[in-house]
Amino acid sequence: MNKVLVCVYVPLIEQEFDLFIPINRKIGLIKKIIVNAIIELTNSSYRINGPIKLSNKKTNHVYSDDEFIVNTDIRNGTKLVLL
Repeated sequence: MNKVLVCVYVPLIEQEFDLFIPINRKIGLIKKIIVNAIIELTNSSYRINGPIKLSNKKTNHVYSDDEFIVNTDIRNGTKLVLL
């Protein structure tokens, strides 16, 4: 399986999104994919102001842009926070 289903919470708009993300990509690219998906799902009501951080909701671990998803603790059902 080359994708995992994660739940991404966006505090800025107080919404959660269930998204499939590829495990063979770096966090930096995944953040861009997630942001683009959220912009599309919210009809462009979500706007980015400044740098974006992706963290694990349970452990509060902030992921580095250079980490591959497969080498992190992100698995099916992981809850992430987009800051």
